[in-house]
Amino acid sequence: MKIFLTTFLLAVSLGLLAQPVVLLQKDVTKELAQKLNREYQNNEGPVNQTPHSVRTVFENIYEKIVRTDRYKEYMAWNTLYLNAEGKIDYLVLSVTRGFRTADGKKQEDASVADSLAAAVSAQLTPYLTDFVSRRTIGTKTAITVFVSFYIRPPAEPQVKKDSVVHGLADAIATKDTLKVKTLALGQNLLTSIPEVIYRFPNLEELFLGDNDLETVNLDMARLPKLRHLDLSRNILRDNSIAISKNKSLALLNLQMNLVTDIPRAARNCKKLETLWLGNNLMTGLTNASFRRLRQVKDLNFYKAELIALPKGIGKMRGLEVLDLYYNKLETLPKSVTNLKRLTHFAVSHNQLTALPKRMDKLKSVHTIYAHHNHLSKLPERITRMKKLRIVDLGYNWLTTFPSQLTAFTSLQELDLSANNFPEFPIQLLQIRKLDKLHLRGNPFLGQDAERKYSDQLSQLKSKNIEVFY
Repeated sequence: MKIFLTTFLLAVSLGLLAQPVVLLQKDVTKELAQKLNREYQNNEGPVNQTPHSVRTVFENIYEKIVRTDRYKEYMAWNTLYLNAEGKIDYLVLSVTRGFRTADGKKQEDASVADSLAAAVSAQLTPYLTDFVSRRTIGTKTAITVFVSFYIRPPAEPQVKKDSVVHGLADAIATKDTLKVKTLALGQNLLTSIPEVIYRFPNLEELFLGDNDLETVNLDMARLPKLRHLDLSRNILRDNSIAISKNKSLALLNLQMNLVTDIPRAARNCKKLETLWLGNNLMTGLTNASFRRLRQVKDLNFYKAELIALPKGIGKMRGLEVLDLYYNKLETLPKSVTNLKRLTHFAVSHNQLTALPKRMDKLKSVHTIYAHHNHLSKLPERITRMKKLRIVDLGYNWLTTFPSQLTAFTSLQELDLSANNFPEFPIQLLQIRKLDKLHLRGNPFLGQDAERKYSDQLSQLKSKNIEVFY
């Protein structure tokens, strides 16, 4: 009997330990806050990136435990600390009146907000035990879910177009399906692609973003005119995306999923021009990833956690726009200069110390965004890039003016903000054609900069150059 009781009590205690711990923000100690920040990765922009299904879960919970109509000016901020199983370990709750201000202060009636938070926290736990965040399984992370009690006025009825259908219910109810060209099923709490999409044979755009899709198996033979497919903000992985061979799909949006490599499905789209893979953890890229994608013109790896870009990128000979914003790149492969059709070269917010020596091979590039890097000089041959119109080198490590910039006759906008020029770069006066010049944040721009450099600034303005300093 003792063994049974011991086992029973142990099981109960373990069960209690597994229950989510709900805490008010004001009761979180400094030590606990440090522990949570250390153990749980906090995703950037958690409010904006909170999945629609998760927001819906919490909105439903609050409707059950709070008379939200009595607190229409308030909102609850729920920070979820999720374990590797996607379940809640801790929920830290605060209630504010209106949105938090930019500096983090709260605009609220403290007594009402505090009492409301206390009442909610006392009832939350039972509703949280079955919650699972499938997107975060495998990592300990933190996300924030806000629930607004604001009662929105009824939306004005949209002007309905025969060619556009919004929502699953309307899709099912639509009778004249031949006229429909756009089907918008985003934020419909879908866990699988509904069969109803195949009732629209003339469909050109299909929006399935911000659902809970974990697999996609699309028969393009039944959607022969589909050009634009949005699968962003779902739970798709490398091997869970199947798109049959087709010659119609031109844009594939897979941003904010769980893919780590360019999916094979993209190679089945023979006319694919735009491939967006931003906000995925692209750790699986290899040279082979870029095969049979020569027709792609626009490739997006925004915030893809790239430490290195494989040299296979050079195989994408049709590429015109390359977006590598917000990654961790210290160097770029030489093969990037094989992209002869490239017009937009966007590598900002990385850790680059140099641009490719043979940048001049990119003769079609007219826009370079390389701000927020560690650049201290430019490659000599960049002067041969005669089509350059916009060059943004702000927030780099330039201490002397790159003389190469005076060679560009078509340059319209130049940004040298927040570099380390100790004196006014006199060579700027040699630039013959320029519309906008950004110099803010450089050391030479002290309090008396306008007086000290009045002659130079006047010369620039006399050339109708708009100077920001």
